[in-house]
Amino acid sequence: MQRVAIARWPFYVACLVLGIAIFASAMPTRANETIQRQIDQKNEEIKRLEEEARAYEAARLTAEQEAKSLQGQIKSIDASLQRIAANSRVTNAKISRTRLEIQALGGNIAATETIIAENRERLAALVVAIEKAERETPLAAFLKYDSLATMFAAADELGRLEGELAGRIHELRADRDRLRAQQTDARAKEADLQSLAGELADQTTLQSVQRSSRTTLLTETRNQEQRYQELLAEIERKRASLEKEIDTLEASLKPFDPLLVPAARPGILTWPMAGPIVVTQQFGYTAFARSGAYNGNGHNGIDLRAPVGTAIFAAEDGVVRAVGDTDLGCRRASYGKWVLIDHPNNLSTLYAHLSLIKVSPGQAVSRGDTIGLAGATGYATGPHLHFTVFARGSVEVIDYRSRVCGRMMTLPISNAYLDPRDYLNSL
Repeated sequence: MQRVAIARWPFYVACLVLGIAIFASAMPTRANETIQRQIDQKNEEIKRLEEEARAYEAARLTAEQEAKSLQGQIKSIDASLQRIAANSRVTNAKISRTRLEIQALGGNIAATETIIAENRERLAALVVAIEKAERETPLAAFLKYDSLATMFAAADELGRLEGELAGRIHELRADRDRLRAQQTDARAKEADLQSLAGELADQTTLQSVQRSSRTTLLTETRNQEQRYQELLAEIERKRASLEKEIDTLEASLKPFDPLLVPAARPGILTWPMAGPIVVTQQFGYTAFARSGAYNGNGHNGIDLRAPVGTAIFAAEDGVVRAVGDTDLGCRRASYGKWVLIDHPNNLSTLYAHLSLIKVSPGQAVSRGDTIGLAGATGYATGPHLHFTVFARGSVEVIDYRSRVCGRMMTLPISNAYLDPRDYLNSL
């Protein structure tokens, strides 16, 4: 009876090893079930908040159509404030979800490492047992078991268990590496979301500025539609006068060599904001341009629909040549806050009507880097991005005292405006 028990001990070892592994793997599973329920709840919350944000954006777009009236402008500002607040809640919920995902992955990694360590110890014990069996003389081995068949079966079982556990350790190592990669991805995702939360903090600051603008607007108009229309007329008069001054300055620039700019080809530049992209005004002699908006000139760029606070990206690698704010010299008459970037391919790009500038002159940027946030500074009937492409050698950044406003401003001028759509991918 003792020899039979000795012959069967490898099976008891197997049961012990596998039982511990199964028990250890069950613990994180139960913990992760709880975390997964919390993640599912966050997903539902995010879905609800995203629907809320979309509703506020729809309301903002509707109000934007009425922005030529005083009440329409106020509605547009209020709807924009609500949209930003809703987007902030979405981002915070996503950050909470990511932290839960990281917590679950951390539990899985710890449990897997524990299982690997336990299996290594048992594997070492099995190796020692096999080595001890190999050192036994045939006579000792024969006396230990009741038959040669039992002796060889015990040795074979030890070898089988050693191979089985080695395979399991290999699998668990792969699981651990996979889980660590997932944890790295989740932490990167959290970093992205934290960055987005920072952007939303910027946008919240901008909304505070808009609230101030709202107050200023009501003060200037005394909440009267007639006074608002008079204000718009005065803005239009200043814009037209400044436009003529700039035309004169640009006419004095030396001609540029068209052979220095790259041939038109999609993909030379990337779209300067995330989709969906909506072009609200094309380049050149558009209907709005033909209405006299640019003193008989064509539209020198393209306009993209962009709610206040939308991240604006560099269209290509390059160096920021200059930034500025024409509102400091002539309020609501030109580009407002703008960024000019020079690119190695002999193009320069301009991003105008920004609400916030995120770069500085001399700074190197890569394609897709955030350089600012969209807005409605300068001459803008509503929030959007004005995107212009120049031949790089044709652009000059000047400090100019406007006759119509009487104050200094910094702005880029050129006599070589190019159609951005020639260098962008088709929508």
